[in-house]
Amino acid sequence: MKKAFLLMKSLFTYALCKIRYGKRVEISMINSLRGKIDFFLKKNATLKIGKFLSCLGPLYLRCGENANMEIGNNCFFNRNCSVTAYKSITIGDNCMIANNVVIIDHDHKFNEKSISKELVGCPVVLGNNVWVGANTVILKGVKIGDGAIVAAGSVVTKNIAPYCIYAGVPAKKISQRGKKNE
Repeated sequence: MKKAFLLMKSLFTYALCKIRYGKRVEISMINSLRGKIDFFLKKNATLKIGKFLSCLGPLYLRCGENANMEIGNNCFFNRNCSVTAYKSITIGDNCMIANNVVIIDHDHKFNEKSISKELVGCPVVLGNNVWVGANTVILKGVKIGDGAIVAAGSVVTKNIAPYCIYAGVPAKKISQRGKKNE
């Protein structure tokens, strides 16, 4: 019964996305969407989700005007994750995103006297097989290499090399993983 409900929810989400956004959203008909998934795309934004997205929800996917977001195959999002693209966010295949993770590709412009409503963006890229721990924030312009691990509670402000483990605020390299087949 539970599997039938999940199938119905997946098909409903697919239909809703196609009705609301048409060709601007690519999503498989079959996913594992256990909790709420909330899509919002502004004018000319695109969202592409690979085969078999799994989420416990809520999962918030936001794309600003002309922004692009791509999530690879077999990705998992735990509870209360938010991914917001002003320019571009790409998440590779087989990524695991723990609860309360925020991925954002933009900041507000500011100077010594004021903070502007105007945004400045720079793409974010997560490679394949990346694991992002709970309560992590990934900021604009960051590239995380294949097989990397970001420890819980980190704030990622700079690129992370493949197969490395980073932790802290700001995140720093704490270890290296063996390459491939791990």
